[in-house]
This record gives sequence, C-alpha cells and structure tokens, in this order.
Amino acid sequence: MKRTFTLFISCLSFFIAQSQPFKVALDYGLGLPQSAMGSNIQAIHSFHAGGLYQLPGQFSKLSVGVELGVGVYSHKKIDQTFNFDANTSTVVPVNYNSNVFNTNLQARYQLLDESRNFIVPYVTAKAGLYKFYSNVVIEDPEDPDGCHALDRKNLINDNTMYWSAGAGFEINPLMFSKRKHKDGPVRIDLSVSTIRGGNLDYINTKHLKDEQDMPQTGGKPLYVRFINVSTQDIHEHKVAQVYNSALRALEVRAGVILNLGKW
Repeated sequence: MKRTFTLFISCLSFFIAQSQPFKVALDYGLGLPQSAMGSNIQAIHSFHAGGLYQLPGQFSKLSVGVELGVGVYSHKKIDQTFNFDANTSTVVPVNYNSNVFNTNLQARYQLLDESRNFIVPYVTAKAGLYKFYSNVVIEDPEDPDGCHALDRKNLINDNTMYWSAGAGFEINPLMFSKRKHKDGPVRIDLSVSTIRGGNLDYINTKHLKDEQDMPQTGGKPLYVRFINVSTQDIHEHKVAQVYNSALRALEVRAGVILNLGKW
C-alpha cells in the first residue's frame, strides 16, 4: 500500500510538472433556491474542487474539466412535542441534517487572453448529477416513561441530472501590487450561475414545526415508529414533510484558480 501511494504521488507530481495548461479550482458557493424549492429549504452552502485543462493553440481560451461539490442546507436541532394519547405528550429532541452532493463535467471559455489582462471575463457551462440527502436523528425523550423512537435514523435521498450556465471573472491579485505581472499562477474566481434540474424529494427544513402544526398538504409526511414505555404500544409520529419539486437555484461563487504549470 505504501509503495502504491508513493508511486501515485510520484506520477501525479510528474504529470503536474509536465501539464502546463492544468488548473485546480477551489471555491465556496452560496446556492439560493428558486421557485417551489425556494419556499421549502434554506440557502445551500457548498465547497467545490475541480480540475480544468486548457486546450492548446488557437483553442487556448477554452478549458474543460470535472468538478465535485459537497454542501449543507440544514443543520438544526429542535424539540418536538408528540401527543400519544388524549392527555399525555412527550418532548423529544430531533436532529435534522440535510446535505447535497454534486459532480459535473464543465467547460469554460475566457473572453480575453489571461496572459495579457488582469481581469478576464468568462462564460461557463456544466452538466452532471445533483443529490439531496437528509438524516433525521431522534434522541431519547426527557421523560423516561414517555414515547421512545424505534427508528432512530431515517435516510431520505434523491438525485437528478442537472445543467448549469453562468458567467464570471478571473482576477489576477498582482494587479493590486507593485509587481505588474499579468500571467501569475493564482487568480481570484468570482461567478454567478443558474442551476436547472429535474424533480427530486427533499425534507422541508424551512418551516419545521410540531407534529400537530405541520401542514397537511403540499408534501408527503415522514413517519417514525415510537413505543410507549408504559403501555408498550407501538405507533407512528410525523417528524417532517417530504416535498418534491424541480431543482432550481441561483448560485454565487468565490474562490481561487491555481495554474499548476506556472508555480
């Protein structure tokens, strides 16, 4: 294993040294859900890492590559009140963790020559897979004789194909220094894109409420089995609403581009 890892690092280092047009892109993205999705979930906070290969010769303004991203749109803990008979209720802490994962193929076209300009505008297009997944973890109640969850964790996940189109700027930070060298190895990357995809299921985390206050329409209930410690009665309680709508978002990104061939 150690030899294999050493060989991999050596090959990767050789590839980077020889691949002058290869770039690494790292950024933070703020995804603002739109349309029906915007009414049901909060903003998506994501981190992305990708690679871009700049084509040679007359196509040098065009780069193609791959990208991976992970993010979160909800991480909260609330005390849910569940009524299990006419006169008794139990307060149960419920943890909601909702995340996203995406991967794509991308193309980027620079509108100006990066070796001659400090600020280079570009357009970009991407296509790939977007996944939503949520964990609902139910803790033990404060009342030891109350209802206890039999299903401690429920995994909700769904995915869809998507495409994205946008525009941005690559900014050479050397423009702010005395060293006016336009073709540096690091560039600040700022962009705005629209994201469009098919329908998928996700938990409504924007308006989490007690079971009796959750809306009865607009989604399908997510039930968890509970047991009454005193009577051993097994029953279900609703802990969330699962919604289905098309993936729609506006994404703002800020990051860096590292040109490995210019270090």
